[in-house]
Amino acid sequence: MIDPAICNVAIDANALDKPEGDPARADQVDRLLALWAARGVNLIVPHGVLAEMQRPATPSPVRQAAVGAIYTIKTGLTEDERRRRQAIARALQGNAQPGRHAADAEHLAEAAKYGGYFITHDERVLKRSHGFGDLLGPALRVVTLADFLQIYDSFHPTRHARTS
Repeated sequence: MIDPAICNVAIDANALDKPEGDPARADQVDRLLALWAARGVNLIVPHGVLAEMQRPATPSPVRQAAVGAIYTIKTGLTEDERRRRQAIARALQGNAQPGRHAADAEHLAEAAKYGGYFITHDERVLKRSHGFGDLLGPALRVVTLADFLQIYDSFHPTRHARTS
């Protein structure tokens, strides 16, 4: 495992969502944003996630949280990057309709290229990504926000940036 304070942490749009009736998750989002503001973590937003965040249906707090974030830009891919993204897409697809999870595959490929962690609450991504082996590279871990904060605390037990 890599120290979350010394690597990029890519986020899915749903990582910043505060579901109604889930105060624990709201606290986790607030804590992540406080860590980011205090420079305890370096959040990045994959370009496809940024596009999702800008959709009108995205909750306003999620859109606001991404303001000022570092985000990746869409660039041409090397042959190996193209191959890896296609393999991730196939692995995520399973028996779903072809192309249905292409955006998720792109998010994961971007996270693997630039980050050590990808925070998401997408059940399919979480469930399937643990069996990807080399597809995500040796460093990337796909985790929920709660798992990420637990990992962060294991490296920094006294650094608990909290909001008041």
